[in-house]
Amino acid sequence: MTPHPALVFDLDGTLIDSVPQVAAAVNMTLTEAARPALSITAVRGIIGEGARTTLVRAFATTGGTDDIDIDAMVERYLIHYLADPSSHTTIFPGVTEVLRKFRALGTVMGICTNKPGATTRPVLDALNLSQYFAAVITADDTRHRKPDGRHVLATLAAMKADRNSAIFVGDSAPDLAAARDAGVPAIVVAYGYGYVDPATMPAAARIERFHELPAAVARIAARREATP
Repeated sequence: MTPHPALVFDLDGTLIDSVPQVAAAVNMTLTEAARPALSITAVRGIIGEGARTTLVRAFATTGGTDDIDIDAMVERYLIHYLADPSSHTTIFPGVTEVLRKFRALGTVMGICTNKPGATTRPVLDALNLSQYFAAVITADDTRHRKPDGRHVLATLAAMKADRNSAIFVGDSAPDLAAARDAGVPAIVVAYGYGYVDPATMPAAARIERFHELPAAVARIAARREATP
């Protein structure tokens, strides 16, 4: 009998839309450094690998990084973000309802995110999402971040879940690469921040809406059950 699936989720672009929140904090940081603000569309294109990488890209886009102390800018960004961690962040449609259903089934769930811990946990708490997850492993909780599969494995270990029962759910190429590196099948959400070319980054399933997730999980579990 195949174990009941354990689900590991990416956060930004998969469960929540935090781009407006990130954009506000990024632009306050840029303004303090006398750099022009970026549009939400521009910010959407530079996020996905943690706050430091986002800021490096933001400063590179607005004049370069040669005269910038990125560590100091990360500190300023975190101050701005934590002053208002959730008022511009929304949960994607269907997420709360589906997570509630999985919890009722006894599904063990965790979050594997390149977002810093300082900005992850306050947002989860403010949006009342923390209750659904047995573990949250952020960029600060491991030496290996996505696309390194060890980030996924560290999340599963914290969840006390078996890799052979796990499914990863994310929206970007680093998500799928991490899942593949960890030996875990991945479901990609098509509404997220990063377009994933199915020809170069195949996934076990692709969903257009979060409400489609239970059916996709069930199909993967059935294939596992049928595999000798």
